[in-house]
Amino acid sequence: MNFVSGLLNGILLDNILANNMENCSRVRVSIAYADGKNMRLLEACKKQSRPLEFYGRYDHSVAISPTVLKWFLDQASPNYQCKLIPDIFHSKVIWWVESGAYFGSANLSDRAWMTNIEAGTYLTHEELVHNGIDLQLEQYFDQIDNRSSPLSKEIYTEQLMLAKRRIEVESIDERLRREFEEKRIIPAAQNLAAIDQRKASDQRFNSFKSEWNATLQIMRDIGSRVSKEGIRPNWVVSDVPSSVQADQFLHAYYYLQVRDGNSHPFEEFYSKNSPNPEMALNEVTKWWTQSDFEHEAERQHMHEWAPRVRDLCARDRILNLSLDEFSELLSLIHAVRDHASKLGAEMIGLGVGKTNIDDRIRAFAEWIWKQRSKSGKTVLEMFFYVIWGKGGFETEDITQRLWNGHGSEEWAIPHIGLSTLGELVGWARPDDFPPRNGRTSKALKALGYRVRTAL
Repeated sequence: MNFVSGLLNGILLDNILANNMENCSRVRVSIAYADGKNMRLLEACKKQSRPLEFYGRYDHSVAISPTVLKWFLDQASPNYQCKLIPDIFHSKVIWWVESGAYFGSANLSDRAWMTNIEAGTYLTHEELVHNGIDLQLEQYFDQIDNRSSPLSKEIYTEQLMLAKRRIEVESIDERLRREFEEKRIIPAAQNLAAIDQRKASDQRFNSFKSEWNATLQIMRDIGSRVSKEGIRPNWVVSDVPSSVQADQFLHAYYYLQVRDGNSHPFEEFYSKNSPNPEMALNEVTKWWTQSDFEHEAERQHMHEWAPRVRDLCARDRILNLSLDEFSELLSLIHAVRDHASKLGAEMIGLGVGKTNIDDRIRAFAEWIWKQRSKSGKTVLEMFFYVIWGKGGFETEDITQRLWNGHGSEEWAIPHIGLSTLGELVGWARPDDFPPRNGRTSKALKALGYRVRTAL
């Protein structure tokens, strides 16, 4: 054990960093503030090929410099994850897993590492294990992960704009804070003691929003990777949106490699792949590129189904679909096909013995066509709202529209769930949102990504 006070006692974080990188298996960081001028920890992880999990603070003060945020986005790798915790986050912990850990006051800045009077403690791996602190660290990172949101390009853009304005006019800091609170992407944090007092409905929505956002940037990164020339299979046309390619890449992986008969052992795959998801992603990407499997279903969905759904859901068309077109639309959505196959025949007006999936989807479409929300909305009105916003204006975040389309009295239609709506939005607007359903999260989990699977 060492007391770390920098220049006061000659024990510098720079030296601790150098001594731990070679022997650690990965690095987990919990630091509230990073000014972007001290990138040595990040670059050391990249140079030594050590997976890095970084948790920083999110608020109107731009606690984590856009330089740091951009570094993580530029990596576009599951081995370099940045997640943000709003408002109440202030810890400083660096854990070189299987090597040692620092606990102290130093943020990720040159001043903290070199010139400030800071105070902290460094424990070796053996000391952590002997005192049971390694297990407590695992619990700590699990807890902050549950309260975090993953970095996305929207958050980076938001923080970059805030940083520019803060440089220009520091005197308007309070006004900036108010504007930020009105438009913030990550919801405001509550006092820890008050978290258990939140209404159950708010808890469920926040859990869904966190789960949706957790996969948004991941899907974008995977889409960017698998759509590149030389990686994209030769049977995939180059103009297929990258998000659609990502979805079908995960579809093939899940159903051909992860799923075994009627079982879904994605948790077993997660245990195997979570220490190094980048390696798992590279292996599956090679398999996808070689296409040494029956890929007709994926080819059909990318080249025929996806463009057709986009056409049917166009802003100026979807409200005017005929029943036949609506039935066709539902038949092109995986989540609907799966749900329709499980519905009781009598509920949707099918006679005994009629089990053909096309018959079921047609009957289901006719049944849904007649349904109304409690406020009298039709299914086409609800679809339009979720995809394009109320009146065609996106005054609400996509996660709020998805949630309302699934569960609000104004919009919800029976038997249209979040998986259906999440998939529908992605097929309709693939340039903005990757299509995703419950299978998406399971496939990502199987690859080793730390995501929830509750959709």
